[in-house]
Amino acid sequence: MKQRIRKILKSMFENYCKTFKDVPPGAMF
Repeated sequence: MKQRIRKILKSMFENYCKTFKDVPPGAMF
């Protein structure tokens, strides 16, 4: 169960990093 959550968090974090690179920080807020 814990590993599954970690996997989901990791994929979410990677998606967030990708989005953050593509979009200027100002557009996030």
